[in-house]
Amino acid sequence: MIVLAMITMAALLVGIGQIYVTGVDGPRLRSKETYWLLFEMAVLFLCLFLCLRKAAGPGMRVLLVSVVLAAFCWLHMVFLPMAFSGCYLFLMIAVGSWFRSLIDRGKAFRDFHMLTIMTDFLLGSCFLILLFCVMSLLGIGSIGHVRVAAGLTGGFCLAYGFRREKKEGQVFLRFREFWGARSGTLRWSTVFFLSLALTMLMLQAGRMNLCADYDSLHYGLRSEYILNNGGGIYENLGSINVVYTYSKGLEILLFPLSGLPSYSFFISFQLWVTAGILLAAGEIIKLFASRRYALFGMALLSCIPGVMNMGITAKTDSLTAFFQLLMIYYLLLYLKKNRDCYLPLAVCAFFMTMVLKPTALVFSTVAAATAIVCLLAARRQPFRMRDRYWLAAVPAVCMWFLVWLRTYLLTGLPVTSVFYSIWARLGFEVRYPFYFGGLPSNGGSPFSLSGLKHFVRRLYGVLLAPVGEDMAHVRIAWGSTLLLIFLAVLVLPLFADMAEVKKKEKYPLLCLVFIFLTNGAVSLAALYLLWQVDGNYFILLYALFTILAVITISRLKNWMLSHAIVKLLMPVLLFNITMTAVSNWSGALGLSPVSVLHAGYQDHDAEAQEQMEAQGNDVIWDILAEDSETRVLVFGEQPQMLLFPCNAQSYTDIEGSGGNVYISASPEALVCFLAYAGTDYIYLESGYLKPGTDAWNNVTDMVRKGYMEDILYENGNALASFCPEPGTGEKAEERLEEFAQKYWPGEQQ
Repeated sequence: MIVLAMITMAALLVGIGQIYVTGVDGPRLRSKETYWLLFEMAVLFLCLFLCLRKAAGPGMRVLLVSVVLAAFCWLHMVFLPMAFSGCYLFLMIAVGSWFRSLIDRGKAFRDFHMLTIMTDFLLGSCFLILLFCVMSLLGIGSIGHVRVAAGLTGGFCLAYGFRREKKEGQVFLRFREFWGARSGTLRWSTVFFLSLALTMLMLQAGRMNLCADYDSLHYGLRSEYILNNGGGIYENLGSINVVYTYSKGLEILLFPLSGLPSYSFFISFQLWVTAGILLAAGEIIKLFASRRYALFGMALLSCIPGVMNMGITAKTDSLTAFFQLLMIYYLLLYLKKNRDCYLPLAVCAFFMTMVLKPTALVFSTVAAATAIVCLLAARRQPFRMRDRYWLAAVPAVCMWFLVWLRTYLLTGLPVTSVFYSIWARLGFEVRYPFYFGGLPSNGGSPFSLSGLKHFVRRLYGVLLAPVGEDMAHVRIAWGSTLLLIFLAVLVLPLFADMAEVKKKEKYPLLCLVFIFLTNGAVSLAALYLLWQVDGNYFILLYALFTILAVITISRLKNWMLSHAIVKLLMPVLLFNITMTAVSNWSGALGLSPVSVLHAGYQDHDAEAQEQMEAQGNDVIWDILAEDSETRVLVFGEQPQMLLFPCNAQSYTDIEGSGGNVYISASPEALVCFLAYAGTDYIYLESGYLKPGTDAWNNVTDMVRKGYMEDILYENGNALASFCPEPGTGEKAEERLEEFAQKYWPGEQQ
């Protein structure tokens, strides 16, 4: 215990010193916005604590907590997004419940408990993505048609479920195994852990309107323009950057929530998913420990910035991690209970991860392969086909095929990202206009002394203090010093007496340990090889760390030691709360402004229009807003200049990371691409083009040759119609002279 306390204090002091004292986050912590955030969170925590502690009965607890959370969301203008996305989540669960009832005929999951909810959400997600993909194949996949289909499908499934429950004499679903639904007064520890987890979720909700990050604004929140522009997800929208070719499972699933006046309608769904990560981790812990320790694990996980900060982005990491945990949960249940229904559900969860994030191809496959080895070692038969639940895998496999089909039709590769070299060796060829390189490395020679030093520095940053040039994206989604402390906790079984493992728990626990080890090995390889490391790569590892650490603490025979460890972690949790408060992907500080009189959401579309008009784009905005299917190439800063309500892609998409530099290498190549992409307009932001650059040369050459016609100049900005055929050279000098007078360039380079 003394050694563990020394490690904890040392890790905490190093983290505080290098992050707050000498690091860049010190001023952020001392800002008035952060002070106000922490004050609001303290008040919210106290209110939740009192409601959970003092309320008489589970019904009153749920009512009071719901009122407090709803009031907080209303004050920070995210009430309608949270409610609307929650209703859509409920619709998915209803669709999954209907599909499950067709498969198991009410035999496998008779009660309404957490396993049922997660299973129905999984099946419902698979079914809806498959439905939207089929609609796109038929050419009726517009956002309006998708919303109607989702509403009709959900309404039918809700009516079916209500009729089934009424027929069985249960109009209201049973919640007897639901978390916290216990009569009497809850224990202090239970109340504390629940209040902490809910407070950390609301911290993210309170700043949701402020924290749209670069990647979210670049492509995640623009599905109605860069994923589906009227016909479906398979149409070629002329978008070239690799981010537009990723497996778009999340965007397809949430397409009905796209195109609404606030991007919080889309992002708020991610916060529900983050809550699902906490619940899934708690359910895995419950397989080996008590409900009390499961709540403790949820509270620990809710204080890890790398998990919580992903709850308010349009990135796919949170949903991927949730389904990865769900896959692991089903596999552990299969090992423990040997029921055939769990294995096909694990297969469904695996294929769901495949359509969400490209790197899941590695992490999910490694976890699944490890589990298969454990199944064989436990002498299970992992490929029995007798259970009807194997029918659930059919829509999952079809969904996976149709999502990857989009990427293949666009690029010639089944999945993009860092896997180009693998597909190239298998004979796949990249289609025009895309260009993909090999695996980006850290720049060092493999197995060299310099590479080893670089790896040690990175490992130090991940475990103790993410400082330095290549640690900026780790600090935003950091696992915190808890990782190092958890490592020390996992060593405790070598020195302390542990409770004997039950026979049914032996193989599931070993499987969980091996999945953790293999996932850790892959994470270390990524830490060593990749040129840029993001903390969100390791969300699954953070969760597995927490799960195994809590299970280890729960199995200590010396209860005084286990309680001492729990108390020892409290100052670390406080440090983590401050880290979560000052870090997010957009770099914003504090919470959204408090407001009472509003529409229930923040109108980001109106704000975008005001921002663009303030930069002198009044007439230009009106022209581009006439048709959402208009395609425009933007020479301007992204993602700010991508706020036009149409299919806009930036010049940076072409010449920057993930683009094709050969297209921007000459005016002729650029014109060829614009003709291929069906570009309607070219927009030039005031001050963006700089004389002497490739972009300047390309634009001036297109102006001179007449590829840019009917140029509208407004406050130094310019909007021109793109003509794929060159004009006459008679007025070339006049066009260039007008351009030099009316367009405002940046500084010459």
